[in-house]
Amino acid sequence: MKTLYFDINGTLTFQYTCKPALAGGAFEREVRAARFDRLVCVSNFQKHIAFLEEMGKKPDALAILFDACFGAFADPAWFRQVTSMVADSDRRAHSIVFSEDWWYVDDNAREYCAAVGLSNLFDLHRGTRILCPRSDSDGSEILEWLRATP
Repeated sequence: MKTLYFDINGTLTFQYTCKPALAGGAFEREVRAARFDRLVCVSNFQKHIAFLEEMGKKPDALAILFDACFGAFADPAWFRQVTSMVADSDRRAHSIVFSEDWWYVDDNAREYCAAVGLSNLFDLHRGTRILCPRSDSDGSEILEWLRATP
């Protein structure tokens, strides 16, 4: 199973808008073209969703995540079919299933790998299985990286 672990803020979006190169569903198109079977959101948005749940609300978590991507995804039905969330976004790198065909894009990947003792893994796979884009980039490096995944 080919799985993409992805962050939102600083990775797909910057300052509450979709990065220009990823907008209009461009990110989704490249993810689908790269034949990812599963997406796992590692974003801190889970904390906001958990807070709503603690308040007794029943938020539609995937709808919230879809909207938080500000247009990086275009097909909400497809997004719901393939997307899940990590249980603990602070330990997101620990949630990667290394026995699968895994890929990880996160502007703070280095820090999250280090937080769970996976700095060597980050160093080994940076630029291949792990992309650490600049938070203020236009997102084009993410599309190039997706196009290069086997």
